[in-house]
Amino acid sequence: MKKKLLTVAALVLVTGSLFQAQTYVFDKNSSWSYKDNNQAQVAQWKDKTFDISSWTTGAGPLGYGDPVTTTINSGLMTAYFAKDITVNLSTLSDTMELGVMRDDGIVVYLNGEEVVRDNMPAGVIDFNTLSSTTVDGAAESVYNIFSIPKSKFVNGTNRISIELHNRGASSSDLRIDAYLKTTTTTTNPTTCNSMHISCFTSIVPTAQTGKLIIPAEHKYQLVLKEGDNYTEGGGMVGGQNDFTAYVAKNASSTNGYLSVNHETNPGGVTMAEINYNATTKLWQLTKSRAVSFSAPSLVQTIRNCSGGVTPWGTVVTAEESVTSNDVNADGMKDYGWLVEIDPATAQVISQNADGSKGKLWQMGIMNHENVVVNNAGTIAYYGEDGGTHMVYKYIMDTPNNLSSGNLYVLKVDQGLTTAGDPIGTTATWIQVPNKTKADQNNTATLAQSLGGTRFNGVEDVDISPLDGKIYFTAKGLDRIYRLQDNGTTASQVETFAGGASTVYSFTTAQGTKSEAWGDGNDNLTFDELGNLWVLQDGGKNYIWVIAPDHTIANPKVKLFASMPAGSEPTGLTFTPDHKFGFFSIQHPDSTILTDVDATGNTIDYRGKSATIVVALKDNLGTAGSLGTVDQVAENTVTVAPNPTSGMVKINSPKGLKDISVTAYSMDGKIVFTKKYTGSNKSLDLDFTSQLEASRILILNIEAEGFQKTVKLLKK
Repeated sequence: MKKKLLTVAALVLVTGSLFQAQTYVFDKNSSWSYKDNNQAQVAQWKDKTFDISSWTTGAGPLGYGDPVTTTINSGLMTAYFAKDITVNLSTLSDTMELGVMRDDGIVVYLNGEEVVRDNMPAGVIDFNTLSSTTVDGAAESVYNIFSIPKSKFVNGTNRISIELHNRGASSSDLRIDAYLKTTTTTTNPTTCNSMHISCFTSIVPTAQTGKLIIPAEHKYQLVLKEGDNYTEGGGMVGGQNDFTAYVAKNASSTNGYLSVNHETNPGGVTMAEINYNATTKLWQLTKSRAVSFSAPSLVQTIRNCSGGVTPWGTVVTAEESVTSNDVNADGMKDYGWLVEIDPATAQVISQNADGSKGKLWQMGIMNHENVVVNNAGTIAYYGEDGGTHMVYKYIMDTPNNLSSGNLYVLKVDQGLTTAGDPIGTTATWIQVPNKTKADQNNTATLAQSLGGTRFNGVEDVDISPLDGKIYFTAKGLDRIYRLQDNGTTASQVETFAGGASTVYSFTTAQGTKSEAWGDGNDNLTFDELGNLWVLQDGGKNYIWVIAPDHTIANPKVKLFASMPAGSEPTGLTFTPDHKFGFFSIQHPDSTILTDVDATGNTIDYRGKSATIVVALKDNLGTAGSLGTVDQVAENTVTVAPNPTSGMVKINSPKGLKDISVTAYSMDGKIVFTKKYTGSNKSLDLDFTSQLEASRILILNIEAEGFQKTVKLLKK
């Protein structure tokens, strides 16, 4: 939709959102006065009236060791920067947005008053104060966003002063740049209320820790994990839990089947039956068994990755690996297909013309990742993670029947840029032969010869419930694309979101934060409001949520979850009422922490893939169901001092029996563990050496009927 300029502070209507256009007081790469003589400045240096006329000037970014416009002296402990700006208070928003790219720590003053402190310790700051941490990698190029109240400014001339602190004089780089602009006033047309699962305050960006991190508004419950015994048929739940499908019984959001893929070799699928207890507000698993792939006409599956749920209530599981073997001599290669399952019987649905059980041959052989079927039950879309790396469409001969149909591959008419963005906005669906065994066994070769576009790792394809557009990911290109399918052609082909270095800003409990998108776009799932949930295998293994009116020019992205160390999120699926979402935590490290879920009990999935359900707190777990943990909750356990130079005291006024303390570094490694038998009211522990190496530790404190996690910081 075109933007219509009304005034300098224009009201703009974009995809249904009304917002106040932003104006810059100063932009990135603007000029600053600076002092880089590696000497402390007088206390008045930051004041509005201090004379900076003799200071050197230069355009941002300023610094050394990294790409800069203005190179300053190297080997600095602290450098000083100042800028005078003229403002008219009537044109400022209630809060102003200050964006700062800093390496490493900053203190920002406005007219002599401190308004921002970032990556710096608390207390008095002087020339020799080091930044709290080293900023490196992608974080060096992020513009961290801070809010300054309009009340801090005065009409006319204002001075912004910044002291930039290094992590050490021997550091190889130091850099700063900044901008200041008004903030938007937005009215989002999407209904978001406290009763919808997509309404939350973003988590604070973080490296992976020893636990699953989700918003404070939500809880989660462990449903099943690798190694659990099946209730029927013998055997145990497999590993590498992946695609997770909730299939409702009689359209119920509280009673259904839960299908879980296992991305192993050989592969497998767990089929469970679950229901929601309205009294305890907890999910119960009543039956679990392995899907049978033992029919004579079938071969066991391999690496069951993602999949899909059909409108007619079946599950499709996708084999991600391809093989040339044909062990049952049926003329079809054994692996690399989509397979349809009846969740009620945990059996493969018959697809062969003679009634024998077979895989979905006409949908083609490839490194299948997923499948999504439109609501009419006539068209399926899917992608290939490997092989051709292409996007496919399958038009069924008969609605609600995947056994026969015509296959097409997507060709972007003008191709992609080297970065992976579409050059044009149109594409063509090219038919791929798929009716003979020879064609079905050679989908990749045929699609490549027909000129299908290679996207590099198409991890998922989904359909927006709002506009019907097709969305898909390219893991290797770090992007999410979308298009309008027009039958034999497609239009409005574009990059929707992503790019590894693209930085998004969002509100957290600690204020506005920014985070680079990173790589590894994996599973996509829409909720009924049109929010796109993106699960990442790569970057920091986050779950992101993108609003339906998000655009590249006006991004609307939130951060929902961070996975435990070593793991990735997979296969998010919702109940029909969208109160509950199920997903898997695949291959967590064995060193992650135990946790307490919505049941109130300590859960342990260290080193084991797990499948969980997540919901708003009001919908999952009640105070009465919390068991022994709540019984000892009144026994407040404290860890002090924190921050600390090393020595800490763990205090338990009423005493805890058989306390175990485990300390983890931020990369998930155990650096201390010890169990103290008997009842203890206090423990004195020394983490000096561990904090020297890590600076931040995660302490897991467990005892009989008690568990607590504490982040311990180095002073």
